[in-house]
Amino acid sequence: MARLALIFSVALLMTSCTTIEQVMENKELYCSGMYKGMRAVGRSALSVTTGVVVSDVCDQIDDIVDAEASEESDGGSNSNNSSN
Repeated sequence: MARLALIFSVALLMTSCTTIEQVMENKELYCSGMYKGMRAVGRSALSVTTGVVVSDVCDQIDDIVDAEASEESDGGSNSNNSSN
């Protein structure tokens, strides 16, 4: 059963390869309950068979959006401007 789930998730990932920008634009679709459930099954199968733990793409999108928002609020500067 775990192999079937792994094969299904790999096939799904191969047919739906996309860039992070496209995923961010379609976050409502990729982060819907159905897709999150399917990815969770694939991640669980991967974790059980290989021991590799993979985070969900929706969590990664949120992290990227938060990082971009903080960069914009900092004026796009990555330098540490500390005044003592």
